Amino acid sequence: MTKTTPVRCPYAQDPTVRPDPCADYLPWRTDAPVRRDELLGVWVVTGFAEVSRLLMSPALSSAWPAQGATELHLSGPDREGRARTSDTVRRWFMFRNGTGHATLRRLMAPLFTPERISRLRPYVEAVVDELLAARSTDDVLDVMTGLAVPLSSRVICHILGLPETVAPRLHGWAQDIAALLIADYLPQVVVRGDTALREIEDVIAQVLDGGEARETSSLGVLRRAVRDGLIDQADVPATASLLVYAGYETTSTFIGKAVRALFHSGTWHSLTTRSPSSVVEELLRFDTSVQQVARVATEPVAVGGHCIEAGELVLLMLGAANRDASVFPEPDDLSTERGIRRHLAFGQGPHYCLGAGLARLETEVVLAALAARWPSARLAAPPATRPHNGVTVLESLKIRGEPC
Repeated sequence: MTKTTPVRCPYAQDPTVRPDPCADYLPWRTDAPVRRDELLGVWVVTGFAEVSRLLMSPALSSAWPAQGATELHLSGPDREGRARTSDTVRRWFMFRNGTGHATLRRLMAPLFTPERISRLRPYVEAVVDELLAARSTDDVLDVMTGLAVPLSSRVICHILGLPETVAPRLHGWAQDIAALLIADYLPQVVVRGDTALREIEDVIAQVLDGGEARETSSLGVLRRAVRDGLIDQADVPATASLLVYAGYETTSTFIGKAVRALFHSGTWHSLTTRSPSSVVEELLRFDTSVQQVARVATEPVAVGGHCIEAGELVLLMLGAANRDASVFPEPDDLSTERGIRRHLAFGQGPHYCLGAGLARLETEVVLAALAARWPSARLAAPPATRPHNGVTVLESLKIRGEPC
């Protein structure tokens, strides 16, 4: 087997790559794994052990949209005491605790079991083949617009039980919801986010009223749960919008990041000697799509020599924790031979990402298909990113096939 050489994070090395894709989290790493950011008025946790512990701690609540605010949210007139994001987002089960979280997660979990994900593989492979065949006469592919975005949007529509005609709308919706989660102190972000959520609710209502949703789809499961009195009607569009955001946006982003990292680090060739499944775990550690999660303390909790008081907001920096040198030797090196067994890309504990298996499946299928099509390839143009109300969007990633 050809041995690959670990390559240091290309974004930290190459000043010509702008904007720096890793700048979202690498500067947060300091000698202190837990520190108080006085400017934002939040605790920032970057150490792997500390993040892992707090993800499991019953003293921290995931219901930060209802309870947590930074100084940016508290500044200005009439801001104090105002709930974050929107009523719909606050109903997402990832932002709830206790029975509300457990009931909805239990309803959705069967849709993401290893068996169900395995049964999705032929569908995912067929969509990838179709998307690549559409560019059979072109040796340049935009991984984002030509593959990651249409693939992930169609897959999540399939799981939700939405018609494929809705798929092109997911991209805009997800970006506006992502901005709402970060920059809801900006009025224009709230307007766009609320509009996206309302449009999703309208589409859901049309599908359910028309009887189009399969009983085995997530909408079918939610509809049955409402009839059985297990959940409220408002939980249906809320859960659907969560799946649009978490199931589509984070997966399509990671597919792009995975391909970008392999090309920038010069390790694309490793896909010809290693299975995509073994490579994906290192890519998830190296540059995952979810860089941080928030929690709010419900009681005092001691960590890293500090005491976080009840009511304080905590940012758990997953991306920085995955670069902790005490856990991962040479953490800024991308090594497809690392054989990684544990990382925090999907969180940990009771809120571990339900869609982890789906993200892995889609990325593995994409990498396998691209490597088979273009075992030798290069970037056709620098990756194009753009800021979107606090969110860095990977907009374009063009690669060119080369003769073997």
